[in-house]
Amino acid sequence: MRRHFSVLVPALVIAASRAAGEDDALAQCGGRDPDVAIKACTVLIETGRVDSENLPRIIAQRANAHANRFDYDRAIKDYNHAIKLRPEFWIAFDGRGLAHANRLNFELAIKDYDQAIKLKPDAASAYYHRGLAKFGLCDLDGADADIAKAREIDPHVGD
Repeated sequence: MRRHFSVLVPALVIAASRAAGEDDALAQCGGRDPDVAIKACTVLIETGRVDSENLPRIIAQRANAHANRFDYDRAIKDYNHAIKLRPEFWIAFDGRGLAHANRLNFELAIKDYDQAIKLKPDAASAYYHRGLAKFGLCDLDGADADIAKAREIDPHVGD
């Protein structure tokens, strides 16, 4: 009996530390430090322990971190992956639109914002971002209309 107990205790400690490590990785994945976030999100993705419902969110979090490091190619690759896994994930379209806009590809950005708005008609951030992209294309009337719509939905968007 004692022998089984001594084998079980380390197994329980290892299992508990893995669970705690995954909790830490989950918190760090959404954190402000992009280098830490990328590593933490990658750990979560590669363990295979993230369920199919949350995997696109974790991948999009890593994409956000790549974008925060100005690595828009990797960000777009991750957003593409998140969208492939969950085609109705409007946040990934909005994020990918931002990555395209930061690469000054406003046409692709607008297509992504259009899709985000189609999926979530009250997505203030998507209207706001689309307005900025339209401004980048010198469509001032379209930009004003989108930014006004965004502020109608959320008066603090863009603050």
